[in-house]
Amino acid sequence: MNCLEKYRSKLIREINNDLRVILAKSEQGPAQWLEQGPEQDTVHNFRIGVKRLTALYCFLNEINDALKAKKILKPYRSLFKFIGSIRDGHIAVHLVQNLADVNLAEVNLEESKILVRAIRVRIRKDYRLFQKYVQSNARVSIRMPTVRSAGISERAILRYKRIVLDDLLVQILRTEGPMNTEMNMNKWHKKRILLKRYHHTLDAFRFCPRHKSDEDELKQIKILEQLLGDWHDRVVTIQLLQSFQGLEAQTGPTIAIMKKQHRLLLGAAKIYLRDLRLNKET
Repeated sequence: MNCLEKYRSKLIREINNDLRVILAKSEQGPAQWLEQGPEQDTVHNFRIGVKRLTALYCFLNEINDALKAKKILKPYRSLFKFIGSIRDGHIAVHLVQNLADVNLAEVNLEESKILVRAIRVRIRKDYRLFQKYVQSNARVSIRMPTVRSAGISERAILRYKRIVLDDLLVQILRTEGPMNTEMNMNKWHKKRILLKRYHHTLDAFRFCPRHKSDEDELKQIKILEQLLGDWHDRVVTIQLLQSFQGLEAQTGPTIAIMKKQHRLLLGAAKIYLRDLRLNKET
């Protein structure tokens, strides 16, 4: 069996197992979704699985563009979007609560509780939209074509591994302009996605003999990925808080702190990216 087919089969099983847990929980009503516990972890794990799956098919598409990876993933786009919105709400609750927990002078504990309640209301709304989507689809599960059906030999896959990764790395290490412009913020967001794709492509080869991941390379990628991930979490949470009409007094201090944090995180990412680029050049 193709070494990547073992990875794909395992990934599909895990994703659908997580999806079954999410679907079963949704039948208990939106209030049940707001409990802290393994259900939130399941939503998180599902999203990670989807990103790994996307990285795998994008990699295969680079070798054979007749695969049309975007078309394969398109039927699940709405499902990924709904669950992604729920996960964004979970992250927002976590970030807002953390600011209150560290007793920052700018953050009022009671106002933080008001924000958390507002976010939870939004999460309930996202769950209801998710439930409607599920009810309108007779069968909700992830089904993807096998690696073998893509018509790519294992030899070709192993040969193209480094070529595809090097192309991703060139895009990741590309210099960007000033960080505070909307255009370049979007570029940093795309860079974050490319980092995840690079990381998950490396992970995909763990079932392939003599193709173990370079741990030093993976460590460097993960650090930069974490910085940009933490930055993006704050960007998304700020956008969510800004959407709450009538809560400007409560959201103002929290947004101000998160803007400082996301500037620092993006600045650190830019420095780390520069050092990573210099290391690759030497």
